[in-house]
Amino acid sequence: MFTLAHTFAPRRRCRNRLFITVFRERMAPIVPPSKWPTGSGRDILDRTASKLVNFSQKLRFEDLSRRAIRNAKARLINCLGVSLGAYDAPPVQVARKLAYPVSTGPTARTFGTLTRTTPDLAAFVNSAMTRFLDMSDTRIREAVSHPADALPGLIAIAEAEGCSGKDLLLAQIIAYEVQCRFVDVVPINHKGWDQTSVVAMGTALGAGRLLGLDKNQMANALSLAVVPTVSLNQTRTGKVSMWKGMAGPAGARQGVFAALLAREGMTGPDEPFDGDYGIWNQMFEQPYRLPLPTRFTNHTFAVEETVIKSFPVRFNCHVPIFAALELRKKVKPADIKHLKIESIRQAFDRWMDLPEIWQPETRETADHSLPFCVSVALIDGKVIPATFSDARFKDRDVLALMKKCSIELPDEYAKLAFETRCCKLTATTKKGREVSVEFRLTPKDDARGMAKEDLESKFHNLTRPILKPAKRKKLLELCWRADKLKSIDDLVTLTEVSGVPGRPA
Repeated sequence: MFTLAHTFAPRRRCRNRLFITVFRERMAPIVPPSKWPTGSGRDILDRTASKLVNFSQKLRFEDLSRRAIRNAKARLINCLGVSLGAYDAPPVQVARKLAYPVSTGPTARTFGTLTRTTPDLAAFVNSAMTRFLDMSDTRIREAVSHPADALPGLIAIAEAEGCSGKDLLLAQIIAYEVQCRFVDVVPINHKGWDQTSVVAMGTALGAGRLLGLDKNQMANALSLAVVPTVSLNQTRTGKVSMWKGMAGPAGARQGVFAALLAREGMTGPDEPFDGDYGIWNQMFEQPYRLPLPTRFTNHTFAVEETVIKSFPVRFNCHVPIFAALELRKKVKPADIKHLKIESIRQAFDRWMDLPEIWQPETRETADHSLPFCVSVALIDGKVIPATFSDARFKDRDVLALMKKCSIELPDEYAKLAFETRCCKLTATTKKGREVSVEFRLTPKDDARGMAKEDLESKFHNLTRPILKPAKRKKLLELCWRADKLKSIDDLVTLTEVSGVPGRPA
């Protein structure tokens, strides 16, 4: 028997030094493929991944409060409503073309068309529908999360695996908790990264729970989800493209794919968070501790804390729109000579000087434009999906009012954000009169959430063009009793677009 000399660089908690070790080792015997190790017996957990996996496997439906379950159902309703409202959206049509029908293996259906395709592509199409209108729900602290982006991925797995409504709600609450607690402490956006990897990790862990993955499989699913999906915040800069609404769905697709890969034995990279080239070192140059619960009694879950949107715009534009609707009661837009907008620095500092924000050319830029959202709300008295499908951001009256706007970001508001979100509008009329309105939303306002009647009204308004009244009513009914459903098949079936004038029969 002979020996070989090997040179290698073992792992160290340092990125800037190379440690070289030379050792001699006996050559290992050749191992046949049938005896190669598989993912199920390989531990790749680091501290952060271990915390995420342990939480995702420990939480039981019995641990959930009635309030958490009710809020999960409300967000399921909102997800389906905003998804169907985006049935005809251009990015959705592109994604739908790639979701080819399949008849073997695990399958899931796309909302509206009910095309059976692979679970990961169903997740991509359906999440694209959820995201397009920008009307789902949001959590914003150190960064922004749109946790409902993950929900279509969980619906796809639940349908493919024949899971119950109770299983789906538990997976949803897991995915929400993972995503929201991550952005509670990790400044993804401020460091120039996008949220794709956050959606991917939430989807993978929720899907892993639905698939019944063991601890090591779950760890591999998590690693396979986050390592390939590190994405750039260039997605939301300058002239914003269709991909703004597809970055989250890409994470949902990868999360589903990662969980399915892990079930079949695929292994993922070691230490995806804490490793030398893991997320903490590469993306942030420091570690973060995620505030995930280990005990669940009296715990307030993230699904109870997200804010369901009222308008199809960027979350931080909501308070300015509410302020504009109040100002509209006191002054006519045509009488305004100058309009000063005061809002929170953390939300708008890097946006206010971009030329695209002041003259949007795409829907994706317009729904992130503070001056546009305020101006169109003042003129029209509403901001709805048709505001963007009708391209109001190109109309002369709106552009003229936008040119009269200026933006200031006072320290007072910065100190309160993001827990309390503020906006003050001061209009100076052509006759020199000043009219001011201030609008604030506090944590107490967020905790109250959207009233059931308002949520159902939003659902009906979004789905009325494509679903008949009886079907809308039945879909709402099933969502409100989702925890009683033995299968979620009927939920998906009821999304079929049929029997409406101008729609497929």
